[in-house]
Formats: sequence, structure tokens, C-alpha cells
Amino acid sequence: MMKILVVNLGSTSTKAGIFEDTTPLLTETFRHQKEALAGLDTVFEQRDFRKAVLEGWLSEKGYALDDFAVFAMRGGLIRPIPGGTYRINDTAVQDAQTGRYGEHASNIGLLIGYDWQEATGIPAVFVDAPSTDELGPLARVSGYQGVERSSIFHALNAKRVVRLYAHENDLDPFSHSFVVAHMGGGLTVSAYQNLKSIDVTNGVDGEGSFSPERVGALSHRIIFRLLGEMGGDTEALRKALYYRGGLMSYFGTNDVVALIKRAETEPEVALVLDAMIYNIAKQIGAMAAVLEGQVRQILLTGGLAYNQRIIKPLIKRVNWIAGCTVYPGEDELAALAEGAWRFATGQEEALEVR
Repeated sequence: MMKILVVNLGSTSTKAGIFEDTTPLLTETFRHQKEALAGLDTVFEQRDFRKAVLEGWLSEKGYALDDFAVFAMRGGLIRPIPGGTYRINDTAVQDAQTGRYGEHASNIGLLIGYDWQEATGIPAVFVDAPSTDELGPLARVSGYQGVERSSIFHALNAKRVVRLYAHENDLDPFSHSFVVAHMGGGLTVSAYQNLKSIDVTNGVDGEGSFSPERVGALSHRIIFRLLGEMGGDTEALRKALYYRGGLMSYFGTNDVVALIKRAETEPEVALVLDAMIYNIAKQIGAMAAVLEGQVRQILLTGGLAYNQRIIKPLIKRVNWIAGCTVYPGEDELAALAEGAWRFATGQEEALEVR
């Protein structure tokens, strides 16, 4: 039996877990108030603060860093890499620290994991980073010379539910094809062949369906019109599309539970919710086409999967393609622990970012 320390840093939260093999012993979520982060102008300036929070929690619970066999950190925004479990090496740290591929709190997690690895000699890994890129050659072609499509999606949770479904049904995940719809504040749909995500809707770049917070795909004409309305301010438009799109743009809230209640008496709310479901179904159908119809199962996951008002009509639209299995929410701590455990027990070789 081995102990694994798992860390997942979000923009205003720090989630941590202590696992014995793949069984959680302790988990904790720290919500950081704006006051605590005041004066820290960039996410990278939060490094010492976040590390102190984690090390203080460990000490309070009676643990030291040396008690663990491996540290598992959520992958950050780094260069495109295939999925898998990776050692946190100098190249990954450089990508995370420079913010070349984007700035996110999860980048700090890689830096903290590297610090602990250097201090203790205990390996630090990350699993299925958001920048996991396994697109097939056809999927890379954007339609505009000199520009390729890229892959940024909910790889950690999506790959976990593929493995979970395969385990529950005594299947080899490397021998079947799946479509996974991760439905949360952001929404991505991915096609899996031999556990490789050969095509995805890139939720960061605005592909696919709109979601509670994001706008999804818009025509060029609409983008240019909105840019004109914002005086050519591309950063303001980016933030509007990413943080205030989707349901937020229609109703001023991303609270799907509240909107479902309103939909009972407000036809406009019901219409927009149904349109979101309709668009998710279209993306699932598109990924089924990528797999040439050979879909073993459709897996529905993320926070929206808790809501039958979303799930029932979605399944009705897509179950002609394949059966649907629902995995509500996302357990990224467990996904990280499972990847670290596969590495530590020799079931999976750790890769290197190069």
C-alpha cells in the first residue's frame, strides 16, 4: 500500500487529497477569498501562498512530504502532448512558468510539484493535461492555410470515464471506440479510438455547443459585428465570449438548476435550454461520424449530467447511435490518483515532456 498526494489548483480554489493506492483517505477544498489573493497580480505570484496552504494542511493532518510515494498534480497549460502520465520535468516547468501556452492556476501546481520533487526526491507527475493532443491528421486541418486546429478539452475526466466504463463492463479500453460529452461551465465532446482522443471540440477556442458560460461556435459575421460594437477591443470580446457567453449571456446567470426551475413557467428559458441540449447532441453526432458509426457507448459526464432535465432529452436525441451511460460530475482527484498509482505500480510508464 502506498500513499499518494493529489493536488488540483483552480482559479479560486485549491483541492487536495491523500490516497492510499486509489482509495481516498482525506480530501479538502480550500476556497480562496479575493482578499487572500489581493496584491498577487498574476497567478504565478500565488505560488508561495498556495504551497503554504497545502503544506499547512498536511502538517495539521499529521503528514509530511516524505510520507508519500508520489505527488500527482493537475496538468497545466503547456505544449500539446499525447495523453498519459508524465514526470514533471524542466521542460514542463518552463512551459508552465512562462505562460507561453496560457496562464492558469494549474500551471502553479506543476511548479509546486517540481519543488517538492526537488526537495524530497519523490517523483511528481501529472495526468492527461488539458493540452492533451491526439488529433488525427484530418482533424488538424482548419480550412485556412497556415492555421491548424488544436486540442484543449477536459482530457483528465473524459479519459477517466472511458477507463471506468471499460472496467465496469470488462472491456479493454484500447479496443473500443467511445464518444464522451463533458458538460460543465465549459462543454467539450471528444471521440475516442483505442483510448486516443482523435477529435475534440476545443471549448477554449470556441468550438462546439454553447454552455452555461461559453458561447461556442459563432459565424464570422457575428464575431465581426460584436468586435465592432466593442470598439475593436479583442480582449474584451474574448472575455465576453469565454466568461459571459452561453446561458450567462441570455439570463445573467450560469446557475442551471435555477434556470431549469424557471423553465417550468418561462418559455424563453425552456427554449434556450433545449437549444443547448440540441447543440450538444449535434456534436455527439459529429463525433460518431468521426468514428464512422462504430461507437461502443456514449458517456455523459460533468456537472450538467446531474440534471435529468438535461440528460433525458439528450439521451433521446442520441441513443440511436449507441447506448448512453451517465457519470455525473467529475472526480479529478481520483483520476490523478489512479494515473499516479498506475505509474507507481509499473502498469504505465511515465512519459517526458520534450
